[in-house]
Amino acid sequence: MISAYRTTLVAKAQVAENTWQFVVRTPPRFTFRAGQYVFLDFTQPKYSDARPSMRAMSIASAPEEEHLLFLMRLSDSAFKKNMAALQVGEEIVVKGPLGHVALPKDLHMPVVLIVAGVGITPARSMMMHEVLTGGARSITLLYSNKYESDIAYHHDLATLPLAHYRYVPTLTREDGPWDGERGRIDAAMIARHVDDVSNAMYYVVGMKEFVTSMRETLAQMHVPTTRIIFDNFG
Repeated sequence: MISAYRTTLVAKAQVAENTWQFVVRTPPRFTFRAGQYVFLDFTQPKYSDARPSMRAMSIASAPEEEHLLFLMRLSDSAFKKNMAALQVGEEIVVKGPLGHVALPKDLHMPVVLIVAGVGITPARSMMMHEVLTGGARSITLLYSNKYESDIAYHHDLATLPLAHYRYVPTLTREDGPWDGERGRIDAAMIARHVDDVSNAMYYVVGMKEFVTSMRETLAQMHVPTTRIIFDNFG
């Protein structure tokens, strides 16, 4: 049975184009592993549609951080309208945690995070866990967005204090000045930034189309399926 916790919204702020961060007070006795998700629900939802009032949301914060962070792109769905309408101090229900996305137990196993859009949330959780626990594993983050304005946590990701860390943002539609990669993540881009493609654990997070594309790309690169964890946000 999934545990349910009533808690409150601490803060909310826009962190990228049409993308908002929600800071939720960590309920007493609530624990989770970096990379997991919860269901968020409302005690008194203002909007409703044909879908359930609750929605699965990856936790963007590390277990060592004070509050729970969630990242969401706004839309006309009832759930997202309810989240957008939520005011500081108002109640929200956290159900969980759930999920199998977690860092490998082998502390020497290099990690490659391949994410798109708000798929950055479990990646941020895992990387902040490494920062706050003094982890020394090698981490490479390939982060795809359409435009620079879409990138959530861009400055923070570029300056993470990790000993063995490579940040590779790429833009698929940006026409303006840009110092990073351009285009969709493919085998050539991965090979340019991952020192030993065959010796790493891969985490792929994004919408269904992105995950499907990365599944095919990693298969072409002969990465064993046992070395890949997929998290479909679709």
